[in-house]
This record gives sequence, C-alpha cells and structure tokens, in this order.
Amino acid sequence: MFMKKLLLLTVMIVACCSFALAQQVVTGKVTDANGMPLAGVSVSVKGGKRGTTTGPDGQFSISAAPGAVLVFTNIGFADKEVLVENVSSNVILEQSPRSMQEVIVTGYNTQNKRAVTGSISKLSGDEVKSQPLGSFDKMLQGKIPGLLSQSQSGQPGSPAVVTIRGVGSINGSTDPLYIVDGVEINSGDFQSINPSDIESYSVLKDASSTSIYGSRGANGVIVITTKKGVSGKTRIDYDFQYGYTELPHDRLKLMNSAEKLQYEFYDRPDYGTNPFSWSQAEVDSLSKLDFNIKDVLFQKGITQQHQISASGGNDKTHFYLSGSIFDQDGVVITTGLKRYTGRVNIDNSFGNFKVGINSTLGYSRFIGTRENDQYIGSPLNAIRWYNPYISLYDADGNYQIDYLQGQPNPLQELLENNGNDDQLKGIGNAFIEFNLPWVKGLKIRTNWGADFTQDESFTYLDRTTDQGSQSQGGNGQVSRAYAKTFRYLGTTSVTFQRTIGDHDINASLYNEIIHSQSESFAFNGFGLVGPFKNEAGITPGTATNGYIPTVGGGGTESGLVSFFADAVYGYKRKYFINAGARRDGSSRLSEDQRWANFGHIGAAWIMSEENFMQGVRGWLNSLKVKASYGSSANQSLPNDFITRELFGPRVYNGVGGLVLANLPRTLTWERKVEFNTGVEFTMFKARLGGTIELYSNTTKDLFLDRQLSRTSGSQSITNNLGKLQNQGIEVSLNGDVIRTKDFTWSLEANYTYNKNKLLDQNGQQDNVNGIF
Repeated sequence: MFMKKLLLLTVMIVACCSFALAQQVVTGKVTDANGMPLAGVSVSVKGGKRGTTTGPDGQFSISAAPGAVLVFTNIGFADKEVLVENVSSNVILEQSPRSMQEVIVTGYNTQNKRAVTGSISKLSGDEVKSQPLGSFDKMLQGKIPGLLSQSQSGQPGSPAVVTIRGVGSINGSTDPLYIVDGVEINSGDFQSINPSDIESYSVLKDASSTSIYGSRGANGVIVITTKKGVSGKTRIDYDFQYGYTELPHDRLKLMNSAEKLQYEFYDRPDYGTNPFSWSQAEVDSLSKLDFNIKDVLFQKGITQQHQISASGGNDKTHFYLSGSIFDQDGVVITTGLKRYTGRVNIDNSFGNFKVGINSTLGYSRFIGTRENDQYIGSPLNAIRWYNPYISLYDADGNYQIDYLQGQPNPLQELLENNGNDDQLKGIGNAFIEFNLPWVKGLKIRTNWGADFTQDESFTYLDRTTDQGSQSQGGNGQVSRAYAKTFRYLGTTSVTFQRTIGDHDINASLYNEIIHSQSESFAFNGFGLVGPFKNEAGITPGTATNGYIPTVGGGGTESGLVSFFADAVYGYKRKYFINAGARRDGSSRLSEDQRWANFGHIGAAWIMSEENFMQGVRGWLNSLKVKASYGSSANQSLPNDFITRELFGPRVYNGVGGLVLANLPRTLTWERKVEFNTGVEFTMFKARLGGTIELYSNTTKDLFLDRQLSRTSGSQSITNNLGKLQNQGIEVSLNGDVIRTKDFTWSLEANYTYNKNKLLDQNGQQDNVNGIF
C-alpha cells in the first residue's frame, strides 16, 4: 500500500514539473508605428485565462507555453496575434481607421467602438476644420445622421440651432449638451472657440450613451475632445486659410423700375391708378433708373485665419500649444467677426500618478446688424421694400429716404449706427489620476473644470437715423450691457478595468457637482444731440426733456449634485453588456421633486466572430448587432427659480414696493425613455462601412403653460403636462472609392427620417394661449 502511494506521488510530481517546464515567461515591449511605447495594452493567451497589461513604458510579462498565441488589443489600434517562439517578443500595433477598434470618447471615459452598445457617431475635427465658419456647430450639418444643424443667420460667428433625433420638448430647452474636455459649455456660445483645436466630435444619441449624463442628456450630448501632444519630436505647424464669401443667387426676382412704375398704374384698392400723379415724362425718366441697392449693401466677405501650434512629448509628458487669429468680413457691409485664441494642453505621468491640464482662452468681437424682423428701419428689409427708381443720395450728396412710402435709407442705418459684441471666454480643467499599485486595474481620478464667459455689448443709434428717432426722446441712444457667467464642476471617480482571460471588465463609480452663477447689468442713455457718439454724449434726463435713462440687471444661480455608476462587461471580445444608474438632485425643481433616478442597459453582439460566419469573412469583415434601453431627463427651464414664489420691485406714486412676479408651483423633470437598436458593419477589407439604426423616444411630463383665471393676477403657470414621441431611422455609409499607399478618396452619405408626434396633452383645454 505504501509503495502505491509513493508511486502515485512520484507521478504527480513529474506531471507538475512537466507542466511547469512547458510554461515560460514571455517578456517584451509594445509600441506604435513610430516606435513610441503604448501603455495599457491588453495581453492575453488565446484560448486561455492568463492576461496582463503593458506598463507606462510599454513593457509586459506573461507566462505562456511555446507555440501559444498572444493576443494584443488596445483602443484605437488593430488587434494583433503573435506566436510564442522566444522568451522575448516586441510588438508593433497599427492604428485602425474604419474598424471596431476605433476609440470613442464619451466624456467620462473612453471605449473601444467594439464594446459600444449605444448610438454614438464620431467625426474627426480635421474633416471640418477647413470650413470658413466662425461657429463650429454649423460645421456638423450633414456629417452626423440624426443631427440637424439649422443656421438662423448668415452673419459671421452666429450660432446654429442644433437638434438631435427631433424636438423632445415644447417649452423646455431642446439644445444638446456640449462637453469640451469634460467641461460643460453653454449651447450657442461658440464664437470664441477655435475649431482647429478640436481633435474629434462624439455625438451621443441614445439612452445607453446619454443616460450617464442624467438630467442633462435628454437632448443628446456632443462631446468635444481637443488636440493633445503625442510622443516624438516636437512638431511645429502653421496653418493659413484665405477665402471669400458672396451673397448667393437670389431666387426671388424683384421688379425693375419700369415694371414697378407699370404696376403703380394698376387700379388697386385704396390706391387707385397713378397714386403719385406721375406725368408721362416723369415715368419715362424714372423707368431708366435702376438703383440696385444690393450692390451697395453687400460685399465680398474676405476670410483669413492664421494658426501656429507646437506639439510633442515623450513616454512621460505630452504637450500641445496653439494660438490663432480669425478675421471674417460679413457679406453685409460693416459686419464681421474677429477672434483671437490660445490653448495649452499638458499631461504628465510619474510613478502611479498622471496629472494634466487643458485650457483655452479666447476673445472675439462681433459686429452685426438687425435681421429677421418686420421693422422698416432694419437695413436688410429695404432690399425688398425700397423703390428701385429712388437713389440713396439726393442731388446734394445727402442721405435720402424713400419719400414715397417713408422707407428709411438702409445705407444710412448701416453707416451711421454702430455697435459691437465683445466676448472673453475661458475654458479649463485639471485632473489627477492614481493607479492603485496593490489592486491591479483600479484607479482613482478627480477632474475639476470651469467655463467662464464675459460678454459686453455696445450700441450707438444716431439721431439722424430711423432707429435713433425711435429711441426715448427721439434724439439717439447709447446702450451698453454686461453679462458674466461662471460654471464649475468637479467629477471624482473610481474605475476598475481589467482583462481576466475571456472576461473584460470596466466599471466606474462617480460623484459630480455642478454650480453655475450668472449676473448682468445694462443701461440705455438718450439725447445724443452733441458730437460725441458714446456715453459722453448722453443728455442728463429730467422730467421735462424725456431723456431719463433706463437701467436693468439681474442674477441667477443653480446647482446639480449627482451620484452614478457605469459598467461594461465583455466576454470573448464578442459579447458585451453595458449598464448604469444615476441619481441627480437639481436646485431648479421643487424641493420634494428635485431628486430623480435614471438608468440604462445595452447589449452588443459581434456576430462576425461566430464560427457560422466563416463562409462570408472573405467579404464581410465585421458585423455587430446592438440594442439599448434607458431613461434621461430635462431640467432646462426658463429661469432657475421658476418653482419659487418670487417678488419684484414696483413703484407707485413715488413709493417703492413689491409685487408678486412668479407663482409657486410643483415641477418635476421632463422624463425621456429611449429605445435604440441597429447594426454596424464593414466589408471588402474595410473599404466600405456603415450603420443602420432604429429608435423610439418618448418624453413625458412636458413643461407646458396652463392658463389661469385672470383674477389670479397671472395669465399662465408652467406645469408638467403631456407626452411627446420621436421615432425614426438613421442610415450611414462611408467608403473608400480609391485607396492606395499615397492617396485615398472617400465618400460618405447618411439618411435620417424622424417622425414627431404629440401623444397626449393633459388638460388640453387649459393650455390655450390668448387674451380673455
């Protein structure tokens, strides 16, 4: 019996030694195509459970048997398999355009496109930076399926109205959330931001991707990542752009002088024939005159942009510095935009720490004109209303109005009145990250950022113009207004990211606080009867001269506190589940309704990795099926204190007092429930790729105004009423028509169909606007 046990023990020892001898420690270094080390690359034994990641210097160490296959994966790079032949192996990873290895920035973290279960579209900043536009939101039009960017003005620097997957609110904001390097910025406030500093735009469209933003993500999220330095020699770039803009062809054909005079002889009601009693000689003389005032009011707008940047770094430190000047003349004379920006982005790794700062400062001056109204003093309206046979100047060279119909002289309105809007804008954030050495894959990060905006506007209305004559006292006006907004936020997170055999785990816990404060002041002075065209020319107001100045101003403040979690689990790199939850508390809503919970769940299946797809892998490179469901909300109300009982000042018979300005009411969040499903594919050696997605979004508890009895002292009150739905389909295709070593010609196309429907309007009879 003893001999049997001894023999069995000997066999087991020999077997264990044989297995140990079969294993060997494989070491090496992972770099990119430029030879720079890559940190955080996942290294695993194919078909096994062993795995590790590369260190800050790109080095790795893993136990593997001779003949085994090591799999190297990293966000933004193509996967690579290496056969174990030696105990040392150096690996070079190639970047992977149009593949499922593309890196997607979601604002709080980065994900491999392969693992994304939601609807996220990515656009490179280099694809649109050459467009001569002062506001980057206009550059997104036609580039992202489901995103509609509508220009409301052709003036330089004017923002667009952007909606993602339809209008999801009636009285609440429909603007998407804009995030720049983790910092929220105001929508429509982009004239002082340099688009050439932007590395990429990630547009988050469904609940799986936006739910992590909770009450701020109901209208979609546009995540903007600015350029960073890369390892290697310092690189100096100088970019120069020159172009011009002209008024497009006018499809509305206007009558010339002869046609207009003929029209005036028609027997029209209230006018009769020949209302101005023209003689035939006068008609013949005026018919020969055609003063095309468009040629006077419009110009060829010249655009110039200069930018210089420096970038570089090593395996520890990366930097990107830039400065730019943008100068654009509008197509309307006297209008234009001048912008000056600077940016500093730096990050450094030392030991288990990583720190960084991203900051930009911009100054802009915008000079515009009135538009989009029906006022006869708006210069651009005169294009349609000014008689073509009347000159802008009389025989003595003085300004002349259209005396036949009282139409002001548009050239006089543009040249004699002036004004400008100046903006100083600073956006910055700083972060520190610590990788815990005693728990592999666990890190702590805190990120603090701020968005500061200071606006100053100045307007001078000359007393000789129609606009100046409409001012109080009828003798011109000087106006100046100041506004300042400061928003800061802090996000602290704990993240565990690790690959264990066939299992990929990425889980994070977050705490976030956001505080915003704004204040403004404005005044209007009148009686510009002297030579000064600024505040020095204001006539002191009295009860008799009518020049009493007007002043105004205000301030507001709001806060948001959030706790949330997000996790992505992957199995065998082809099955992925993403889930998350968030709890928000907002100061804008009623005290008993200010806290709300949101969540999401999504799944993705890389079908092309299955064995039953082997027969089509010759032409189908990748195929992913995905679906997601979740909720988000909207807290964007007309003002920050709409739920409170508010009082305002009132003066009666010289005695000051208070008057009720806002009725208290109970308000909760506009809640949005979203479902999304779709497929992503690449084929023909990744020369053709695309996505097809279906979505259905429903918003309930809409912010709507309910009519009140006028005996209450108020006309209406905002309540949560009704339900709104958006359903649609998005298709996106992109491909390389020609692709060689030195030349690539690519084409992109996308199609979006959205159907918006009001499902329910509770209390519909109480929601009628009007005067009773």
